[in-house]
Amino acid sequence: MTDQNTSRVRFLGIPNKKARLLQCGGHDENGQKPERMISDGSGFPCRHCLKPILNNEGVLVLSYRPFEDKQPYAETGPIFLHSDLCEEHQDNEELPDNIRSQGNTLLRGYNADNRIVYGTGQTVKSETVKEAALDMFKNEKISYIHARSTTNNCFTCRIERT
Repeated sequence: MTDQNTSRVRFLGIPNKKARLLQCGGHDENGQKPERMISDGSGFPCRHCLKPILNNEGVLVLSYRPFEDKQPYAETGPIFLHSDLCEEHQDNEELPDNIRSQGNTLLRGYNADNRIVYGTGQTVKSETVKEAALDMFKNEKISYIHARSTTNNCFTCRIERT
């Protein structure tokens, strides 16, 4: 693996098409309409724009599977989205707000077949996620990384090498 392939990472929220479907009344991974609530301003990171859902903003609570196909490693779990349309996260190589606010982040590497690369799971200080991801990508078996909440294991975002 060359240094050029591991010198940068990008952070991806859930795809715009999926977010719009859910924000416009579509069903989640369990076939249910997302629950709606109002944010109290703490603990509601949007998985699309990768920013916090502020006090008195609408929140969608739903089940999400960050994999296209159902398979044994395709975990499904709860996430939050702005209930109103929000802008898709535009990666600028900066650590997204929703990771920065976690304190600690669980990173887990996946291969090209969307299977966990065993032994890659690690908890890191959130401010070191970028460096930890770059280090993980030295393992040629890793195609992408999931960042997850350490307290609830919720999907935070996808990390890819650029």
